Amino acid sequence: MKKIVLFCLILAAIPIIVISGSSKSQNRYNYYPNLPKDDKWEYVKERVFDGETEKVNKYSGPILVELINASKLDSVALENNFDELRTLIPNKEINYFRNFTGIPKVNPNLHRNEKIKGYEYSDLWAVSISIYITEVDSLQDAYSLEDKRFLKAVKPNGIFFSPMNKDRPSGFSGSKITFKFHKSQTVEERQDIIRFYLVRMISCASLFKERINGKFDIKGAMLNRNEATSWHLDFTDYDKFLLQKLYSPTLVKEYKDYMYSTYPWRFAGNFINKEKQKILANWIASFSVFIMLFLGFNILYKRTYKFLYLSYFFPVVVAFICFYYASFIHSYLITTGNHFQFRTYYLTCLSYILIGAVLAFCLMFYDRYINKFNWNFTKEFVFKICFTLIAVLVPIFIIFIAENKFVDWFFRLNTFLAFAFLFSIVRGIFIYLDHFSENLIKQKDIELSQLKALNAQAEVKLLQSQINPHFLYNALNSIASLAQTDASKTEKMALSLSDLFKYTINRKGKKKNAISDEVEMVKTYLEVEQIRFGDRLSYKVQVDESLNDIEIPMFLIQPLIENAVKHGISKIEGAGEIQLKISKNKEGIDIIVTDNGPQFPDGFVSGHGLQTVYDLLKFSYADNASINIVNEPVKQITITIKTKF
Repeated sequence: MKKIVLFCLILAAIPIIVISGSSKSQNRYNYYPNLPKDDKWEYVKERVFDGETEKVNKYSGPILVELINASKLDSVALENNFDELRTLIPNKEINYFRNFTGIPKVNPNLHRNEKIKGYEYSDLWAVSISIYITEVDSLQDAYSLEDKRFLKAVKPNGIFFSPMNKDRPSGFSGSKITFKFHKSQTVEERQDIIRFYLVRMISCASLFKERINGKFDIKGAMLNRNEATSWHLDFTDYDKFLLQKLYSPTLVKEYKDYMYSTYPWRFAGNFINKEKQKILANWIASFSVFIMLFLGFNILYKRTYKFLYLSYFFPVVVAFICFYYASFIHSYLITTGNHFQFRTYYLTCLSYILIGAVLAFCLMFYDRYINKFNWNFTKEFVFKICFTLIAVLVPIFIIFIAENKFVDWFFRLNTFLAFAFLFSIVRGIFIYLDHFSENLIKQKDIELSQLKALNAQAEVKLLQSQINPHFLYNALNSIASLAQTDASKTEKMALSLSDLFKYTINRKGKKKNAISDEVEMVKTYLEVEQIRFGDRLSYKVQVDESLNDIEIPMFLIQPLIENAVKHGISKIEGAGEIQLKISKNKEGIDIIVTDNGPQFPDGFVSGHGLQTVYDLLKFSYADNASINIVNEPVKQITITIKTKF
């Protein structure tokens, strides 16, 4: 019952968690609007990261600038920018190309194979930033921050790659831009124009992904968009924060800490690294389904039902629901914009149950009415698996044809095909396990029966071996008592005893014997005892002749007679009488031994001989034989054996 309750709780909890969790986000561009967020980190998140990987675009080596045809004012303006940027990102090398390399001029044809401070010269040259300054005579020809021509000019050629990036296109020649300045323009004005270009270059702004949402659209910021759309953009605190974090050695760690502390782990995982999230989703979905299948298996396996159909229906439906839950959980974990609804969930579950019901009927019909051939297990097993696979695939193809969605049918079909093959394989495993367990149980039953038979034989032999020494002890005592008083009786008794042992030896290993033979052995025994007791012992034997050939365990009657002599006749001084009667009853045979000796005491405990009789009856007939001891109206022991004639 506990397993059923746990299984139901899991089935109920998963849709509640998924549907309630998906309802907290509104859309792809405004996730979780009610969560407290850090605007500056959101600014970084929406620009630096692509929303699917941890990859960021930045210079991994030094940032080197070559200033060409510059005046003193231009050099001062650039130096001021260097100082500002070095303050923001102190761990980054920002310098003139000539100062860092010791080479006065960027020349791709020289020093190609030379290494400078651990970098290949060709790599340093490839990512260098070349700024050309042109002095113009007219102020109208000069660039200003409000000039549309400047916005066009700040789109440098090439793409920004780090010096160590092996994917950099061959022949990439760095970034170049030309500034047109009039001699009347101040250092501050030139500094602002050059800063605009340098900051966007160092930030790799042209590689920002266009995912700007309304709340974090910081208008007027220099790094707000991947393209410069305004004539005058400020170097805001948001831009400075972005630049600092971009070149921080702990950027990725800080970014992950912020995401996981601010957003639900599902959303954060998808935004940080979608591929890793998919792998995690696969494991979580697989583990969840494994738990559900395990519980379902424990609940349903080998369970008997009043109707045969239910033994197919419940396992198939549970398997289909588990598959749906796997896709349900997986979809929830790898998507952040989908809204799951209870109505859709219930309708989908209903459709899976209906398909499972039809499939269960097909499997039952095949097993009961079609699978009637006299095949070996291997052939029957293969045909069952093939039929299961076809039965699962047919409704899937019907659904796809009915939907008439040829755009995405192939990708969705792959999932259903995987489920169909998995379902067929799992059913095959259970069929094989059932077959194997049945054969194993049969084999163990046979072995157990053989062991029981061997054990019974051993017990019977042991019991029979116990009779002979006991009787021998009593007989030898009798012979010893007569040896000095009556030689002829002693001789006769010894010969009779010899006949008794001849009876035992000639039947070595035999467990049963005919009643007639057993009676003859008893008569021989009584003759021995009669010689011992003389006139004090008389006996009478009555046997239904139709029972002479009926077999009974060897030495079944003799202990009863022996008991009558030892505990009956030997205890009285007068004439003793023993009677053996074997007759039919309604159910089998009655073996009755009576004597006129002392009555059996209350709480009678059988002697050695009688205990042997109890055990022989138990091992030979189980519950089909009984022994009854009474004192009134006549002292007697009765053995009743149920048998068919």
